[in-house]
Amino acid sequence: MFLAVTGTPIEMEIQKLLTAVHLNKWLREDLFHFNWWFLLGLSILSIVVWWKLLDKTRLPEILLYAVLTTLVTMGIDECGIELTLWFYPIYLLPIFPVLTAINLLILPVVFSLAYQHFNTWKSFILASITIAGLLSFAVEPALVWANFYQLLKWQYYYSFLIYVAVSLIIRCLIVKLFAIAEKAQVHPY
Repeated sequence: MFLAVTGTPIEMEIQKLLTAVHLNKWLREDLFHFNWWFLLGLSILSIVVWWKLLDKTRLPEILLYAVLTTLVTMGIDECGIELTLWFYPIYLLPIFPVLTAINLLILPVVFSLAYQHFNTWKSFILASITIAGLLSFAVEPALVWANFYQLLKWQYYYSFLIYVAVSLIIRCLIVKLFAIAEKAQVHPY
């Protein structure tokens, strides 16, 4: 491991410098500009719409779907940024970039509502494919055009495949978890 003069690993020094640059850019170019307000409004609107449309009788189940979707997409998003596959020119918060990624709010909202409304596998698969298509081939290009998202080494159809896979894997996981819980209630031991 290479150490800087201060005894701190060189990676930490580079990260400190990158954070300082990022914060200065955010303060000068992002904060309170139109695109920043748009991101803030879209974030709030996404949460409000989700809450209004949510079947609160199934709150734990649908919330679990949304949270798992958020966690998975956060991981994928961080990998994509770290590998310089894409980046976000505008940040809502300078030190937590995942909040700037519009898809990290829209994906959990849209897919959890699809999970709520499409109860059979066939209907959910069709809904997932449709949603993934709209997000990948309409929303993402619009975000690129509006400079909220920039592709570096990425194609829209990669997103499509990932959206479909993530939505189906998470649904499968939740269906299995709730089946285990239901079985445990019927046969506690």
